[in-house]
Amino acid sequence: MTAIAIDGLGFAYRGSSVLTGVTLAVNSGEIYGLVGADGAGKTTLLQLAVGQLPPQAGRITVLGRDAADPALRNEIAYMPQGFGLYRDLSVRENLDFFADLHGLTPVVTRERIVELLERTGLAGFEERRAAHLSGGMMQKLALACALVSQPRAMFLDEPTTGVDPVSRRAFWRLLNGVRAGGVAILYATANMDEAERCDRVGLLEAGRLERQGTPLELTRSAGAQLVGVSGAMARQQRETLLAWPMVQLAFPVGRQLRVWLGAGGSLTEFQARLRALDPELDAQPLQPTLQDAALRELALAEAGFHAG
Repeated sequence: MTAIAIDGLGFAYRGSSVLTGVTLAVNSGEIYGLVGADGAGKTTLLQLAVGQLPPQAGRITVLGRDAADPALRNEIAYMPQGFGLYRDLSVRENLDFFADLHGLTPVVTRERIVELLERTGLAGFEERRAAHLSGGMMQKLALACALVSQPRAMFLDEPTTGVDPVSRRAFWRLLNGVRAGGVAILYATANMDEAERCDRVGLLEAGRLERQGTPLELTRSAGAQLVGVSGAMARQQRETLLAWPMVQLAFPVGRQLRVWLGAGGSLTEFQARLRALDPELDAQPLQPTLQDAALRELALAEAGFHAG
């Protein structure tokens, strides 16, 4: 079931286009990653999707209603950047506040808070002020507050920015549990590692949704193959390899060189030429990540080519 539908969305600010012709859909029980650099239009799109701004072109429906419908307020949750927790309130007081905001009865509030404290691992920290929580625990509290109303659709704007990797993984475990409950999640991020965790991804560039699909689909480049070149002198051979006709691009990653072979480039031929160049170098095929695919598209665009 489509829970969030955006069709031909357009928005401009002071005469400058922010979003142009954006179309996407998020199903119930799915995490859709809206991926883009700062300034790509992610925050504006989420603000439009939750009804904070009116679209200037196109249409947005959430759970079958217009995004601006006030009746949606208790069925959706929005976590903007720097989610508005009250730092001088305790964990429990923050949860109580959001429960009251959504009009929950005292009995339901007590039951809901107990469940959320256990679910997020915040049980035992009820009386700690939000200002004294670690970054990871604060994000857990923000998610718990967003879940108080048991939303059917969630909109998250870079919620793990500034959070350490361990806390980020813990947050994603919680988020996967939310998804398993059938909630539709539109997740904005600039982090390619997070994008890999999403069911589907849309790449937003300068307000346009350039490509979308599963992470695996987006890493496939027609006619191109990614190869990892390793060895003590691998990085020093970058310019030499770039001069070979079969080599499209080459990026240093750690001690390794990641090489894109263009259409028609033979891995066997590349390996043979590499051994002739330096017998200590080795080349093995790699499964591209979204980061690899994004770097390739950016480099090709700057060079005046089109990614496959």
